[in-house]
Amino acid sequence: MIVFKLLFAAFLLSGLYFSADCFGAVANTPQTNSGGGVTAKVVYLNPGTAEEPRFQVVLDTHSVNLDAYDLRSITVLRDDAGKTYTATRVENKGSGHHRETTVSFPKITQDARRVELVIKDVGGVKERVFRWTLK
Repeated sequence: MIVFKLLFAAFLLSGLYFSADCFGAVANTPQTNSGGGVTAKVVYLNPGTAEEPRFQVVLDTHSVNLDAYDLRSITVLRDDAGKTYTATRVENKGSGHHRETTVSFPKITQDARRVELVIKDVGGVKERVFRWTLK
């Protein structure tokens, strides 16, 4: 009976893990992507509001100079309707091997059900994609 309960719990947890990866994480849940010697951690700061979407982006590394990356020009927001939004404002903190930024975008269409924050070409990784389900 205990084995059955453990298997059932593992099944439920794996379903939650894979559904978040396929359909987007719950808002305010930090997401992490590592590759090319750089770890990117992103949090959607104001989901479910009518405000401009804002995201906290933290980049960490021991081997790459992060000052070379302009997050305003390499970060975009895409919705499930195919619309792409460019950053309107970036507030930077830190430099060198640790950067923390807040990236803001124009208001997204009310019809959007999912959004993706895309950071391009950091540490040799073509795209780092972070997904959230809105509705």
